[in-house]
Amino acid sequence: MTRSLCISITLLDPFFHGRAGHDKPEWPPSPMRLFQALVAGACAGGRRLPASTEAAFRWLERRDPPLIIAPRAQLTIGHKLFVPNNDGDKRPDRQARLTEKPVRPHRLVEDDPLHYVWDIADSEWSDARTHAETLCQEARRLLALGWGSDMAIANGRILAPTDVLALRGIQWKHWTATSLLTSDASRVPTQDSFSDLARAHKSFLESIDVSRNLYRPPEKPRVFDTFEYRSADCLPRRPCAGFMLESTAGDDRGPAFPQFRIAQIAAMLRSRACQAARDDPHWAAADSEKYVAGHAGDAEESLARFSYLPLPTVGPHHADGLIRRVLIAEPYGAAGEHSRWAKLRLNHTALIDEQSGKPYAVLAAIGDRDGVFAAYIGDTENWLTVTPVILPGRDDHKYQKAEKLLIQAIVQAGIDFAAVWELSLQKAPFWNRSRHPRDYYVPAHLERFSRWHVRIRFRQPVPGPLAIGTGRHCGLGLFAVGR
Repeated sequence: MTRSLCISITLLDPFFHGRAGHDKPEWPPSPMRLFQALVAGACAGGRRLPASTEAAFRWLERRDPPLIIAPRAQLTIGHKLFVPNNDGDKRPDRQARLTEKPVRPHRLVEDDPLHYVWDIADSEWSDARTHAETLCQEARRLLALGWGSDMAIANGRILAPTDVLALRGIQWKHWTATSLLTSDASRVPTQDSFSDLARAHKSFLESIDVSRNLYRPPEKPRVFDTFEYRSADCLPRRPCAGFMLESTAGDDRGPAFPQFRIAQIAAMLRSRACQAARDDPHWAAADSEKYVAGHAGDAEESLARFSYLPLPTVGPHHADGLIRRVLIAEPYGAAGEHSRWAKLRLNHTALIDEQSGKPYAVLAAIGDRDGVFAAYIGDTENWLTVTPVILPGRDDHKYQKAEKLLIQAIVQAGIDFAAVWELSLQKAPFWNRSRHPRDYYVPAHLERFSRWHVRIRFRQPVPGPLAIGTGRHCGLGLFAVGR
């Protein structure tokens, strides 16, 4: 039976002031923040840690990131404090040296505590029991979480799976952060984080050399990992690689393809990726036949694989809807190593027309700041199809049946339907230069299925690229950020 170590935190005030990377208000508090608070509480008053407590912290830092169950919290408007600038005290008039300090805390909407849950398999329980019970005792020494004003009390328990399900709050699950610079990344303790905290604390104690009248800025903790925590009604990011289509003749004006041929352009991009992956050392430990080519027989619908998504030009009224960019996307929550491979390996290679054998266009890597690219990878609640969704079946010209098939397509795309707020289907396109669903070329095995343009509104902003339906890996069912 799987057991869980659960450390519960109750904030004594309904405001939380902690900040994450890029000085962004943080909610929920990161596992590293909890780890630091536990260590600080255990060492409060100059207490020297017993060997068993130190061993327990070193055991905890090696665990996988915990599940976080947190009450709902809203970001406040914020306010400013004016505090003395302590850069120097040469003059006694500190009031004349006040500095602005912006404060924008989260306000808890509910009084429920925060819960951090680490699973412990039955096979490791005999070795982990002592550490888990020690941490349950040490949790009671915690004093604050966040700023010093965020006073808190903590309690540790060993829970059964049914007890974890009974915990109230919103579940936040971790996903591998696709970039260490993302503002959504949460810090998580990793091996040697405990030793690193001891080093940072020692540098703080030694920052002022009274005998020499010197001040050395204390070092900050730097040994931790980063993960993205997203709530159950939100999606993790999809790592992707974007390319501009350039002319094979080196002309300034690159090629532009009609939107109804999107599945054919996707097929050429897929063929180019398959050729590049053949005998490439990057795929030595992975199955490129499945991930790159998408060959998995009956399991193809749920297969973790690349999606090949040509991007029609959308945006202002004068946008022509032609395809000048393409994108290769990994599944939700992937680590991003394969999309990074694609961006490096396919850059400056040519798309080949399989019938004529002639090059059609040259791929040139583009950044996230490209305007059209951003329309497909942005974060928003409102998404509109550019190309029609191919439903996983026939709707027999019945709208209610089409809705049921659309829900099935959303789930097949790896999206929890609980994240959806509302949806609608129509035959007319949402975007200028998009076309009626019947006008798009689709592979022969998809021709019998029904096609619709779709609007989806999520409960929370979700990141792109977003594509659903049976043709979601070849550019059909592709969404852009809604207007």
